[in-house]
Amino acid sequence: MAGVRIEKPRVFQSTKDIVMTLVVLLLSMFLVVGFTGLCSVDPGRPEAKGPVREVEAESILKMDAQALDFPIRYVEMPEGWVPNSQRRTEVGQQISVLTGWVIDEEMYISLTQTPAPLDDAKQPDEDYREQVREENIDGQRWIVLEGEDTRPVWATDLGDVRLALEGMANDDLMRTAAEAAQKAQPIERNASAGATSNAGPTGNQPADEQRSE
Repeated sequence: MAGVRIEKPRVFQSTKDIVMTLVVLLLSMFLVVGFTGLCSVDPGRPEAKGPVREVEAESILKMDAQALDFPIRYVEMPEGWVPNSQRRTEVGQQISVLTGWVIDEEMYISLTQTPAPLDDAKQPDEDYREQVREENIDGQRWIVLEGEDTRPVWATDLGDVRLALEGMANDDLMRTAAEAAQKAQPIERNASAGATSNAGPTGNQPADEQRSE
């Protein structure tokens, strides 16, 4: 009786066929993963930075100047300084105002204007800082305080108000901010402002309305 010859499936006839089958399967897998978005290619291009959100610091400060009972200044900073925060804060249990600027989308400086004593103004938070030196800027004495893992603070007493700069910036930018701040003139107050400054908010207008941080 003649034997029956059983042919093997073509896929098992040679090592070459097996390798080719695996290659096809791998290519199919990569195509599926790519189309489903589970795999991405990073060509090394840095991410684009979004625009800094700018706030109407001058308008808010003008309203605060009428509502609060200490001189408030609007400080003109150089080009490239974008005001991105304007709010009320508290220094030594005294209502104060804080303006923050983003500089060239990389650095940041804030200015606090307060009627509180200088000892309170130069310590804006619980972080420990010690006085490391003084800066004389056009005859005005600024105290410079620094601490470990904290932002440096530059503080001065203008007589009618205390100023405190806090920043993630170099000394040159801090000097620029200090010079601009001490030169700024107080915003004029309306004649009726003094009579209403201590009355507080009324109706449906909260004290911090339209403020951004």
